[in-house]
Amino acid sequence: MMQFSRRNFLKAGAAGLALTALPSLVLGAEKRKPQVAVQLYSVRELCKKDLVGTLKAIKAMGYAGVEFAGYHGKSAKEIKQILGDLGLVMCGTHTGLDTIKPEKIQETIAFNQETGNRFLMVPGMGAKTKQEWIDAAKVFSAAAVTAKAAGMYVGYHNHQHEFKDKFDDGLCKWETFFNNASPDVCSQMDVGHVVSAGEDPVFWLKKFPNRARTIHAKETYPGPGVLGQPAEGKPGVKWDEVFAALDQDVTEWYIVESEADPNTLEKIRGCFEFLKSKGRA
Repeated sequence: MMQFSRRNFLKAGAAGLALTALPSLVLGAEKRKPQVAVQLYSVRELCKKDLVGTLKAIKAMGYAGVEFAGYHGKSAKEIKQILGDLGLVMCGTHTGLDTIKPEKIQETIAFNQETGNRFLMVPGMGAKTKQEWIDAAKVFSAAAVTAKAAGMYVGYHNHQHEFKDKFDDGLCKWETFFNNASPDVCSQMDVGHVVSAGEDPVFWLKKFPNRARTIHAKETYPGPGVLGQPAEGKPGVKWDEVFAALDQDVTEWYIVESEADPNTLEKIRGCFEFLKSKGRA
């Protein structure tokens, strides 16, 4: 029987420490290809008329999940049942700022745990001054701690003003917010809005890395509403560069959003086909 000497013990310990010191290598090997979903706001009028039928059509296109923005009168139990029957995943919800504050977050978590959703994304807020954005970052940071304990994430979704509006120190709202938010607060970047604001999404993904667990795949806005077809007079999104950056991040879902026509499935169908042509769906 081999003697396990102190020297061998130290060598084994050093090897273990080396592995724990290189989590990026271990995690990198386990990183799964992001799945593709659609934000139901894209087809909200269809959902109002026939939620189940619309979800069935979305599944038939090839989408793996959906992100909600309102529940069309359905309970958490009903949502879970509908999605389960169709083989879709609830990969997010757009929820108001008030729902992640201390007095409401446990209720929000309970509802979303029942649906199976892990991502609580706030799609905007009324903060205007620099101090209000800093204060909001504190609210999100506290919520992220509570959500993390439940195996969930809290994040913020941008429009254009978060990049266009600058404070006296030269920093935009997005930078001010994430400079003051916990690393556990996710950045749900709406790529189309970032480019439409004249900014480079890759720069901002690298500025605040490992936060983009879900992103909104949108073309420059307003426009045809299909990925790869930019708004007239605006540069299109450099999708290959964006995808390369997301490959280095913690991204789990590409969530398609089209704001061109909420009464048709054709816009999100075109978006899916574009992602498929890029090997992303």
